[in-house]
Amino acid sequence: TLPNYIVALIVAGAAFREATAKERPFLGYFSFQFTGALLLLAWSLISLAWTPSREMASEFISINLPYVILFVILGPMLIRDVREFRSFLLAFLPIASLVAVVMLLNPTFSSQSGRMGVQLAANLRTNPLAIGELGGVMIIVAALIRSDSVGIGLALARAVAMSTGAILAIQSGSRGQLAFAVLVAILCFPAARKVRSVGGFFGAAFGSLAVAGVVFIAAQYALQGNLLKRWDAQAMDEGIGIRIANLFDLLSAWLSTPVAWLVGLGFNAFSSLGAAQAAQGYTHNLTVDILAELGLPMFCVYVTMVVQTFRSSSWLVTRFGDEPSNRSVCAIAVARAMYQLLIANKQGMLWASPALCFSFIAISRLREREMVSSHAMRHSQDGPGLE
Repeated sequence: TLPNYIVALIVAGAAFREATAKERPFLGYFSFQFTGALLLLAWSLISLAWTPSREMASEFISINLPYVILFVILGPMLIRDVREFRSFLLAFLPIASLVAVVMLLNPTFSSQSGRMGVQLAANLRTNPLAIGELGGVMIIVAALIRSDSVGIGLALARAVAMSTGAILAIQSGSRGQLAFAVLVAILCFPAARKVRSVGGFFGAAFGSLAVAGVVFIAAQYALQGNLLKRWDAQAMDEGIGIRIANLFDLLSAWLSTPVAWLVGLGFNAFSSLGAAQAAQGYTHNLTVDILAELGLPMFCVYVTMVVQTFRSSSWLVTRFGDEPSNRSVCAIAVARAMYQLLIANKQGMLWASPALCFSFIAISRLREREMVSSHAMRHSQDGPGLE
């Protein structure tokens, strides 16, 4: 669509400017996470030679290729350092809140099969999962961002963003996006706020519970009619059951094909296992997809990417441990990576998870650039060595 092309052009222009105008623009760009992402994508392309689902796999790749270029190739160039990332997040809160309010008040924002969305054309409707993901990110950022000083402006922006984000996620019918956002915000709350005393511990605990409380209040307002049925225990059990069955189907096929242990069954091989699997399209679980369809070596690459990302995350939070505002920004970067990882293992597949790759690459780039900056700062403080 036209908005997608506009965003792509803006990002491409900004990435080109960063690559040509800044000192050492590629510092932290060619990380293991970046190389690993490209390796996974390249092997999935090679596996088209033996996958039994070549036609559907090729279609998935062609549809998602522009997003992969945007998120994996161009997007990381826009990450400079933690301070500029914080500036982006401070702008994100009011802009995202405005977008959420406009969507919620839009008369074309209507329910279809228990999912709220905007009807763009007769046969074109917004993706409710993307709407739910936006709401989830708003909850995470609003819950975790901090300031070095007490100010009513940021507090108000956080309150508005969290409440509108919760309503947006709930009305989109995206159960996983909402649940994961609340879970991640609670888990990362201690990382965003350094606990120095017993009182600080209880304050952090209260803040975590407040996230769930805001979402609960929003649910009372937003859940009604067909939308309420999507949150029924039976409906959720059915969705979970289908995904578990998908995993067992693919793993059984992989285990019964020894050569696939090394090279994989081939990208999107799941859809060839039967009519029910073809209707599903893919397992909706990135981790099992990589293991069974791309093989053990690529699975090891994927696991290493995850481990390295969270090692970098720990370094960033420690580095800015005594700077509340910057520490919270690092916690948000970690939370976003966790959020995308959970979503990818609830609804994703490799070529439809470029945002996950971006979150991994962004964290590794931030760590590398902040590490070099820290070394340079220490060197300048120590002064020139004696000759």
